Amino acid sequence: MSEDYAGARASEYDRGMDVLFQTFGADETRFREQMAGLLELRPGARVLETGCGTCRDTRHLASLAASLVATDLSYDMIRIGRERLAAGRERDRVRLCVADATTLPFATASFDAAYHFGGLNLFPDIKRGIAEMARVVKPGGKVVIGDEGLAPWLADTEFGRILVNSNPLYRHQPPLALLPASARDVSCRWVLNGAFYVIDFTAGAGEPFLDLDVEFPGWRGGSHRTRYYGRLDGVAPAIRQQVADAAAREGLSLTAWLEKTLQGALKK
Repeated sequence: MSEDYAGARASEYDRGMDVLFQTFGADETRFREQMAGLLELRPGARVLETGCGTCRDTRHLASLAASLVATDLSYDMIRIGRERLAAGRERDRVRLCVADATTLPFATASFDAAYHFGGLNLFPDIKRGIAEMARVVKPGGKVVIGDEGLAPWLADTEFGRILVNSNPLYRHQPPLALLPASARDVSCRWVLNGAFYVIDFTAGAGEPFLDLDVEFPGWRGGSHRTRYYGRLDGVAPAIRQQVADAAAREGLSLTAWLEKTLQGALKK
């Protein structure tokens, strides 16, 4: 989402949010409280909210967090949000700032959780935006993201066609393929009558654990390591079959026979 676009929308954003919840017959306060609850915050938690808009979610997040940093690309959105928070009891726990969600000015693992709802579909680089949120969250912390996106079973219904006719953003699907490899325990659901997707995951460190050296049973044998890194190139199918037959005669797996034979040849 560009800064100019966000600024132009600021004045009409709140009216649009009122209409949205009326349209789906949903209680906004209850919905936002449930969304904030997905972060599973512990006492003393420091939370980041990106794309905070006019801070309609911010109040609920701040009520659960010890401290909250809420960012948006638009200064006009932040200004309205500051006014909304001014009368609240949580205002002293909230720091508002203008920032690009795809290039966050925060240290790695500096927050206990991160939250973004709405506007994700308009990111110029959705993958980078999600990666940035995961980067600044400590391992074990939760990341919650969501935006417009019809549930697949509603896409070809009158309900779905009506929504897409009014707002093409409802065609978007959850960006599951864009999550970082460090994402753990990923959940995806659809909310607000199936018109919005929500993804939550636990931040991890790097790719998941995999023991490469556990030996497989059976005729082929080997491990993930030997099967992936130890392949022999250029072996004709007929020779491969002869090797398999020789291994079977000796009661060995294919990998064990190859390793034994190659080690014997190398010693000569």
